[in-house]
Amino acid sequence: MAPRVTSEFWVSAYKQVLEAQAIPLFIIKKGNAAAGAIIVRISDLQGKSKIFGQSFDMDGDRRWVELAAGKDAEMDTVILRQKKVDSDLWILEVETRHGNHYLDVVSS
Repeated sequence: MAPRVTSEFWVSAYKQVLEAQAIPLFIIKKGNAAAGAIIVRISDLQGKSKIFGQSFDMDGDRRWVELAAGKDAEMDTVILRQKKVDSDLWILEVETRHGNHYLDVVSS
């Protein structure tokens, strides 16, 4: 089983990957630095977005699963629901017209 990096470290690495591609990332809510769950909202800047949540495979590697997709107002509701369930949750927002989110570039 591969050692897992902290949530804070992963977010920092992910931000660097996106900055190298000139894609903005906003940290909407900071969660638990060590082990907070992370959800990522990918906005197309045209009124729609997708929400991805993390899961872990048998080796402990981080994988991303699309949780929801639709109009921004609908996705706001999904995020609010998630925040109520998990107070340690990280909420990130990525703005990209072309859907490039690079989630799989940053592993574990």
